Amino acid sequence: MSKEPESKNDTHDTRHESRHEQRQHEHETRAPEPKAAPKAVAAPRDAAADQLKLLVLLATDWLDNDRSHAQEIAALVAGFLAAAGPPSVVDVPLVMLDAAGAVATCTMGNWNGEPDSYTYAWHLDGVPNSGTGATYTVQPDDAGHSLACVVTATNALGSTVAPMSNSVAVPEVPPA
Repeated sequence: MSKEPESKNDTHDTRHESRHEQRQHEHETRAPEPKAAPKAVAAPRDAAADQLKLLVLLATDWLDNDRSHAQEIAALVAGFLAAAGPPSVVDVPLVMLDAAGAVATCTMGNWNGEPDSYTYAWHLDGVPNSGTGATYTVQPDDAGHSLACVVTATNALGSTVAPMSNSVAVPEVPPA
């Protein structure tokens, strides 16, 4: 024997619960929606944002134990590698003479691209001479001329030559 609903509202509530349970069951048994196909990523426009995006994608794939973002990750990494290259100069090197005018010093300047070595070439009146290294000992024949240096920065991806530094006048040696 079936129990009759005590009121019209009881019948409505039972049907409502039944529909709700049915929808809940459909939701639980439904196959998960497929993830969207990864989009191709252009070269990084904003390096910090792309680095953050790369970290999030890597973490998501690791936490989900899948490789669903592999193509997007590969595209971001390729963009970073393409953006990397030989050093690029930010500030030109600077030449200074010591108080006695006997030793000139050349700074390396400032660089992007993380140079791992620098070479120096000294110039007298704009013409290369035999001087190398960050310091140059002034020679008697240099008196009355100007000294400048050119710095080359190198990293694993290549070398870049900076523009010539400022020139400094080598004082005349007073007669003895």
